[in-house]
Amino acid sequence: MNRTEFAEAIRHLDTRPYRVTINAPSDGAMQRGCYLENGVWKVYETDKNRRMKVLYKHKSEEKAFSWLYQLLTRQKGRKKKWFAFWK
Repeated sequence: MNRTEFAEAIRHLDTRPYRVTINAPSDGAMQRGCYLENGVWKVYETDKNRRMKVLYKHKSEEKAFSWLYQLLTRQKGRKKKWFAFWK
């Protein structure tokens, strides 16, 4: 998945609480994105205090954007039911 396919695919996703930024590192709070630096694509996220953490690096644009897409589409808020048999 390249960046144009990624931009089209995330249009229909709920990415809250994160905002998604493409092609530029962001210093805002609660952001996820991907940008190119020295020939390496970096997938990052920022926390509430605006600290950036690089989560994934790869030389391939397709692999980096696919990784970011998978990160954004993971199931959120699924809690394990430890004692479901007690119901």
